[in-house]
Amino acid sequence: MEHEAEAPPPVAEHGDSRVLEAAGNRYAVFTRAYDEERGAVELARAEVLRGLRARLDELVAQSGLNVGRLARDFRVLLATPAPDDWTSGQEQGRIDGRRLSQLVANPAERRLFRDEHWQPKAQCVVSLLLDCSGSMKRHNEPLAALVDMLARALEEAGVGVEVLGFTTASWQGGRARRDWQRAGSPPHPGRLAERRHIVFKDLATTWRRARAGLAALLKNDLFREGVDGEAVEWACARLREAATDDTLQRRILIVVSDGSPMETATNLANDVHYLDHHLRQVVAREEATGGVEILGLGVGLDLSPYYGRCHTLALDGLPGRATFHEIMALVGGRHRR
Repeated sequence: MEHEAEAPPPVAEHGDSRVLEAAGNRYAVFTRAYDEERGAVELARAEVLRGLRARLDELVAQSGLNVGRLARDFRVLLATPAPDDWTSGQEQGRIDGRRLSQLVANPAERRLFRDEHWQPKAQCVVSLLLDCSGSMKRHNEPLAALVDMLARALEEAGVGVEVLGFTTASWQGGRARRDWQRAGSPPHPGRLAERRHIVFKDLATTWRRARAGLAALLKNDLFREGVDGEAVEWACARLREAATDDTLQRRILIVVSDGSPMETATNLANDVHYLDHHLRQVVAREEATGGVEILGLGVGLDLSPYYGRCHTLALDGLPGRATFHEIMALVGGRHRR
């Protein structure tokens, strides 16, 4: 009996915003007074984070994956030859001025040269930008295990890693919406939310020191609503500002999401496509600027309306080796729209 073809994943809902188009495609924000950028460890008590970390360690152990092997796979994928050191005492290569005195003592000496030694190095940085909207809560255990192992494997492969998240500090606009109402509810106010950006792990912090912050991914009450476009701008700016090494060959942003941008107050006060139209604008602008590769990793959803390079990932259970190979294929450029 022939197997039925697997149904393709649903495509993210999207459309053009009449409000944004009427404003000349100029995105508006009613107030930034309540916007914040927080470290994940600031958003939970230490004893709560210890319990969440213990649970995350259990999940990683249950996956049975060898992180060292994943690191080797990423190193093979991302490493390129780079000058590492010099080997002296060679019979050919570049003249080593420090050994010319030996030629005076022994005219027959031929080991007067040095060669540059090249070592494969992963000359890139990766930023994981996680959608922390309410719908993602149902994926938080497999997602947290995936992110924790991915961050550790990339670090062991010599790749700089940052883990960021985006959500709101309250539901349905919070204080921003109340300020708008007190102002007489002027039409089309633009983004109407308390935007919250979260740093689970920054580039300068090792995986070991970031373990508590990464465990905060299991804290359900962090997950509210999502303003994706501003988050992509923020993550790209961080990559460009923090990763300024001229030897870097790639700066990669991987956006992990299970839906279209959604913030209730903004949608009601503008139109339903205001935020997803802005996300498409941001991605197009950032790609035109260059310097950062933007990849979409959809959790059960096709994100191709937003990201030219994307892949749909199933996170129905703990990630296996195949899951990481799918991510490697995306990073390696083998998944496209």
